[in-house]
Amino acid sequence: MATALDFAKVFIKKKLDTNPDTFDGNMKIQKLLVFANLISLAENGAPLFSDPIYAFTNGCVVEDVRLRYRNDYYGLKHESDLFEPKFTQEHNNVIDLTVRIFGDVPAKELSELNHSFEFWKRAWKRSGDITGFKNKERSLVSTDEMLAEIDRIKLVVETAKRNFLEENLIEKSHKEVINGITFYYSSDLEMTDDVLEYLEGFSKNADDSVYTMYMDDGNLVIY
Repeated sequence: MATALDFAKVFIKKKLDTNPDTFDGNMKIQKLLVFANLISLAENGAPLFSDPIYAFTNGCVVEDVRLRYRNDYYGLKHESDLFEPKFTQEHNNVIDLTVRIFGDVPAKELSELNHSFEFWKRAWKRSGDITGFKNKERSLVSTDEMLAEIDRIKLVVETAKRNFLEENLIEKSHKEVINGITFYYSSDLEMTDDVLEYLEGFSKNADDSVYTMYMDDGNLVIY
């Protein structure tokens, strides 16, 4: 299973940590990881990674990634620039959705959005103790707690996917129909035998009748 650090490297490689090597840059990567994990739960019914997620002051964080970014930014940046992930189609779709929905949102706004979820509120509240310090282990956010609010993310994702589809359909000039499922794509996507074989398999379990698709860094992305 891919780790949270693997996905953080992708976000860093895509230059999504606005104001890099700063507190805000680190916070932006943390929130992208959290929302990517929520999108994975909404889309695939499973977490994107197994790394623990904790409730901190500015929202949820993956502690190992947060510390690596803070203590070794340039080493992490170098690794990220060279990183060539071998993710599954599901992983690539989650990354793409995360980037398109949240990629341009400032770190502070993502933090505030994270604060609106009950799973952060409950974990943050129970992490306090009588000394006034926070107990890290009690701040752990469980997958079940996130799943309890997954309908919020599902609504965001479904709305975004409809908007993306409408925008992309205007630009698409080609289509392929396989097993009654229509796939729209632009002329820069080559419809090879491998792509057709993949689409045939995809169509057999498709939930919708119309999809749009494109290539992103050599990976096929389907909506």
